[in-house]
Amino acid sequence: MTDTNKNIRLTARVGYEPHWSWSYLLPKYWLVWLGIITLLLLAFIPYRWRDKLAARLGIIVGHKAKKQRHRARVNLSYCFPEWSSEKREKVIDDMFITVAQVMLGIGEMALRSVSHLQKRGELIGFEHIQRARSEKKNIILMMPHSWSIDPSGIILHSYGMPMTSIYNPHRNPLVDWLWYRTRSRFGGKIHARQNGIKPFLTSVKSGNVGFYLPDEDYGEKLSVYTDFFATYKATLPGLNKLARLSKAIVIPMFPRYNAEKGKYEVEIHPPLVLPEDPTESARAMNEEIERFVTPYPEQYAWILQFLRTRKNGEDIYR
Repeated sequence: MTDTNKNIRLTARVGYEPHWSWSYLLPKYWLVWLGIITLLLLAFIPYRWRDKLAARLGIIVGHKAKKQRHRARVNLSYCFPEWSSEKREKVIDDMFITVAQVMLGIGEMALRSVSHLQKRGELIGFEHIQRARSEKKNIILMMPHSWSIDPSGIILHSYGMPMTSIYNPHRNPLVDWLWYRTRSRFGGKIHARQNGIKPFLTSVKSGNVGFYLPDEDYGEKLSVYTDFFATYKATLPGLNKLARLSKAIVIPMFPRYNAEKGKYEVEIHPPLVLPEDPTESARAMNEEIERFVTPYPEQYAWILQFLRTRKNGEDIYR
């Protein structure tokens, strides 16, 4: 059994987390190590120089990534049909620039000091989290798939708030181990999606702040149809139930990278009151996502198949 297959199989175990293996020093991982070393060196380069390099790379990659660019075009055409094609292409270019800037800064998140990371972050509305923690309330942070989730989460960790989240293990076990170590640098617990939702809820109940991303498309059986920008999407309806089971309040949050200021901006809204009705609850989540994303569309992961499940069974991404 290969390391990769073994790594994926192990995610079925409760409590799974990646571990170091001496096999990671074998030649088949040398290219990964070269990439890691490059990112670590970039961690000590002034961010403005690094961002300029990333902006150039982002444009190049964005025009070579045909499938991802196509999915982004489809998503934007459904969500913002009033936009011109020129505006959509500009947003997609800016999105790929944002991706590159965030990715080239990962080494910074893995190595730099707490004081350095906190200077790189700007927490807007942080008082909502502070108030909830001072009142001993459990917290689930509801956020859309922005590109800055991981750096912003690590910056939040640095303020003494252990986090918990759910993730899909990377197929490359070395990348998975390194990414896990970076994400959990300041404490908390990350749970493999294959272990289900219970470990995440238990972690939230124990006092860890939960990261929850509700905007992926998990198909018709698990979802309800509700409005999403100018279209609709199959939306997970159970956040109110998760909050109830973990005795938590839901606080909306949107991380983004502002290259002009050189800051990871984390916009935090007051606690969200979710209706009991599943469809109304799902719509309330989507409304928050729309409020976050509309002013900063380049920050959103439009390359994902958010609109894969359609009422008529059509595949709009073909």
